[in-house]
Formats: sequence, structure tokens, C-alpha cells
Amino acid sequence: MSAPPPLRIGPIAARVEADAVRRYREATAFDGMTGEGMARDGDEVPATFPAIWLWHPAAKAAFEDLAGEEHLIPVLIAQRFSYRRALRIGEEIRFVITRQADAALPDDVQIEAHIEGSDGEVIADFAATYRLFQPELAQ
Repeated sequence: MSAPPPLRIGPIAARVEADAVRRYREATAFDGMTGEGMARDGDEVPATFPAIWLWHPAAKAAFEDLAGEEHLIPVLIAQRFSYRRALRIGEEIRFVITRQADAALPDDVQIEAHIEGSDGEVIADFAATYRLFQPELAQ
């Protein structure tokens, strides 16, 4: 298998919507942290929230051609978030996504995002590593 080609997408404009943050918190909550427990933290944007922007229509290209003719499945194996400040509900942001793979490790693909405020202030960078797996054939 050959490594997927490098890719750069963006900048893409997005907004940190309160409803999207609420749904994300509910979908990723653990240990009963819903309802009243969520209300006291309702204004906080979870650190992993920017991952939803990987499914933004303009950002999907980072994954669209990974499956290729071999129908490989990308599986998240690592992620890292580096913040300079927290995201704020209602905030307008811009992000750029890059994709790269090492020719020596073509099954591992890095997706990185750089997030800025509308004024150009750097807010965060995050990276995710996906390993491409061959699906098992049904017998």
C-alpha cells in the first residue's frame, strides 16, 4: 500500500454553537455527568470538542480518499490537543486541516488542525493519528 497524498484544507469558518457543545457533552458524558452535573459546566467547551469539525462538509476530504480501492478502514489510535486558551460558546473560529503520512509507515495517517479566532489569535492545535486497516472478508 502507498501512503495517501498530503492534503491541506481551509481555512474553514465555523462557530462554536451552544447546541452542538451540549449534544457533544451528552454523547461523550461518563459516570452520570448529565443533567444537573452538566448545567454547572454548561458554558465550558470540552477540550476534545474540535474533533467534530473533522466531519464538517469541507473537512471530510481529509478522510474521503483514505479507503481507496482497498476499502481500508481508518481507526483512531492517538490524539493530542494543545490549547493556548479555551474555546468559547458563540465564538467564530477558523481552522486549517492538514493530512500527511510517512512513506515508511503508509498505514498511519496524521490529521492535524490549527484553530484560530476570527482575529487571527491562535487558540489551539490538535492532531489525530489513524491507522488504516484492511477489513476482514466475510466467509
